[in-house]
Order: sequence, then structure tokens, then C-alpha cells
Amino acid sequence: MNKSLIDPVEFIRREVSKCVYCGFCEYECPTLDVLYDRGYGPRGRIRVANLYVNSNIISKKTIEYIFTCVLCASCVQACPARIDIPGVVIAMRYLLNNKSTYKRFS
Repeated sequence: MNKSLIDPVEFIRREVSKCVYCGFCEYECPTLDVLYDRGYGPRGRIRVANLYVNSNIISKKTIEYIFTCVLCASCVQACPARIDIPGVVIAMRYLLNNKSTYKRFS
């Protein structure tokens, strides 16, 4: 199936549902090594994506967590479930950029 035809919310829900929050992905994440906040790691990004698609909760930190991912995919190789974390991040960026009520935080 062509990924470009998948609804971003359904894609995020499908990928997030695979996560068991084991943390193996975190050892490989370059942004987590620099920013020292679990939200900047793959597991944190999965958590905020899940929160956003299920509750529509957004904050300045949510935006920072999603837009600081460098999309290197190191986390995918470390993930036992092979979650497409970069794909989740891209889908989240799409949703956040296209949210009609989205306003820049100062």
C-alpha cells in the first residue's frame, strides 16, 4: 500500500500501538544525548504523538519535541517492534503545520 494515501492520524495510531515503551530506541537517539529530556527522544515523541491524536493536546514542548527530531532513523533499527518513528514524526509535523487553530507560541 502506498504510504502517501494513509491518513496521518490512523498511521500514527497504528505505529504508536506497537510501542511497549521498552526504551531501546533511546540509546541511539542523537537529540536525546544533547537535550537530556526524554521528550526529545523517540519514546517521548511516540508518547506526545499518542497524546495529540487521542486528545488533541498541544503545547510548546510538544512542538519542540516533534520538530527537533533529525529523522536519522537510528531509533528504528534499535526498536524491537520496528516502529516507523521518523514516519510518526513526519505525520505529526504535517498535522501540526496544517492545524487550522495552530498558532505560534512565543
